[in-house]
Amino acid sequence: MSIETQLNPAQKTFDRIQESYLATWCRFHPEVAFDAGVETFSDKLKPHDDEIIGAQIVLNEKCLSALEELSETELDSDRLCDYHVLRGAVSLEHHSLMDHDWRHRDPTQFVPLHAIYQLTLRPIEDFAFCLQQRLAAIPQQLRSARSYLEAAPMVIPSVWLEMALSESTTGVDYLHHLHQHPRVAIAINENDQIEQAIADAAYALEIFSHTLDRDISKHCQGDFACGREHFERLLQQQHFLPINADQLHRFGQQLFSETQQALEKELSTSKITLEDIYQNTPQKENLLDSYRQEIQAAQKFLSKHDLIALPETETLTVTETPVFLRHQIPFAAYMEPASNDPEQHAYYYITPPVDDESLKEHNFAAISQTSVHEAWPGHHLQFVTANQSENGGSLLRRLNPSATLYEGWALYCEQLMLEQGFKQHPGQKIILLRDRLWRALRITLDVEIHTRGLSLDDAADKMVSAIGFSKQQALAELSWYTQAPTVPMSYAVGWALITTLRDQLGFKDRETLKHFHHHLLESGSIALPLVIQHQFGKEAWDKCYQHVFGVTA
Repeated sequence: MSIETQLNPAQKTFDRIQESYLATWCRFHPEVAFDAGVETFSDKLKPHDDEIIGAQIVLNEKCLSALEELSETELDSDRLCDYHVLRGAVSLEHHSLMDHDWRHRDPTQFVPLHAIYQLTLRPIEDFAFCLQQRLAAIPQQLRSARSYLEAAPMVIPSVWLEMALSESTTGVDYLHHLHQHPRVAIAINENDQIEQAIADAAYALEIFSHTLDRDISKHCQGDFACGREHFERLLQQQHFLPINADQLHRFGQQLFSETQQALEKELSTSKITLEDIYQNTPQKENLLDSYRQEIQAAQKFLSKHDLIALPETETLTVTETPVFLRHQIPFAAYMEPASNDPEQHAYYYITPPVDDESLKEHNFAAISQTSVHEAWPGHHLQFVTANQSENGGSLLRRLNPSATLYEGWALYCEQLMLEQGFKQHPGQKIILLRDRLWRALRITLDVEIHTRGLSLDDAADKMVSAIGFSKQQALAELSWYTQAPTVPMSYAVGWALITTLRDQLGFKDRETLKHFHHHLLESGSIALPLVIQHQFGKEAWDKCYQHVFGVTA
């Protein structure tokens, strides 16, 4: 008997709803779909005309209606988890489309650089054709963008305009040098239209950049804040946290205070100071090699101590952050592999320091801690494990990650490795606590800039005072907060939930820790509260949630 015939009517119906919805959704979001391993629309840019927006609204309404008619009690545990993920994602997108027309407010969504860049990184069957098609579509895309943005420039937040302008300006140079990329050079030999398409795209992007700078920027006075209602909708429907913004803010304040006290205590008993740690840096020309060495050391430590199952197939390339992304990545970042990549090839971006002051953030202790977070056993291990998991690697779960899981896990790993004896450099415990303090501050700033009217300038001052960032670094850090409400809070919230769950369930020795880690990661990158309930039971979730937030779920 096949698996299909063993399913009850509700399970079959849900599978049809999910499959049908995602197939259409990917057509509306070709770049996101491509990053998730779907090549069907890899020759397209994101469509945005009125007909498309209307079709998206209808699609979401039909999906929500179909899900409402389903009986949740007849779904098995895996499908029930997916049901909540799908319903939350559809509801959030529907509200966003109905409440705000991004086409008039967000110029960054029109900048087409990632659509080209991702083709050069991901495995794809017809690279030359897809590259030529996307490049050829850029001039019309940007002409259309200008018409939307010029219609009501006063609703555009100035920080978003500045981000789009920075990316566009540096993106022109990226396109001018695109022919030097090995895959692109080969494609140009195969398709004689690509070279002209690159030139046309670069010219169109230059015109777009000038329009933003000369004609639109002086009128921008929009508010980036998503507001309390949407913020709490994200908490509950993307991250499945049954709390409000005020409860979250109180947790952030408490964690900040506790972490600040722990950091002060550690510094008072340490033989070295923060300034000593900041001065212990590699030479600029050796920076990438220093990161590579720390990655290798962490991977070797994991293999020796058997704390978690390591993926058999993976590749991680350490490279400088692309210039057009540096305005939003002041230090380091990770780009996960697509699920359909047989090599599971990921990228670890390091933003080169612009001066001696910014080099301090790349001190050896920080390099070790950051590499644990971004690579082993942090993001790289987690995303590759998710891609190779039967349930965690499903298209629905790949398209709907929650930072409570993937960032919470990475922050937990910083603590885990020190607990298990991975101590490469003096001062790692101090950097651990300083970085946790930074993540605790993110919680309160996330709430305050989106629901309490805190300006970015005042938020930056708080970051400078509490963490020691320069004002420029703080503003660069905060810029991405404006476009990703509830993501900044997810790091420390996820860490607190994972650590509490582990301790409450009594996983202490390496054998039980390995079991705990496997159980935690095999469901993919979806919201951590859903994973805990699915993998460890509702009682475990209730106890964990109550301990962290001091309220009953």
